[in-house]
Amino acid sequence: MSVDGGIEPATPDYIARAWAEHWRGEPLISGRREYLLADVEGLAWRSDDGELAGLVTWCVEGEDAEIVSIHAEAPGSHVGGRLLDAAEAELRSRGVHTAFVTTTNDNLRALAFYVRRGYRLVRLHLGAVDRVRRAKPGVPAIGADGIPLRDMWELEKPL
Repeated sequence: MSVDGGIEPATPDYIARAWAEHWRGEPLISGRREYLLADVEGLAWRSDDGELAGLVTWCVEGEDAEIVSIHAEAPGSHVGGRLLDAAEAELRSRGVHTAFVTTTNDNLRALAFYVRRGYRLVRLHLGAVDRVRRAKPGVPAIGADGIPLRDMWELEKPL
């Protein structure tokens, strides 16, 4: 799959399929709250060959917005960075002053991704993955790189 392509509004159908494939479906649970499809909007990356190859979703609440989900089908392709940049630009155009995002304590790659893009760690949600497991019992006890999956990190960036 070619990663050249462009950004377009994400359809509810694509968001639902991506959430089912990458996050075990609804709800998506952050350190602050739970999200249903009706709560979010987003942008998709469509490759030159027409395939949907990435997604970013968010929810705006006043002057704040949470990046609810982000993924790229080809990790390392810079699609995730392009999607995040586009989402931040869209949020700024709507008067959002602060973006925040939550990731699990085993996702060191995501932590580095956000920190490189100006996000700072502002909150640790101890034991938050237990809340996720109550809604999604299949969430494993051990995450990436053999790290126990327990907590969530919240990062924030002024826009």
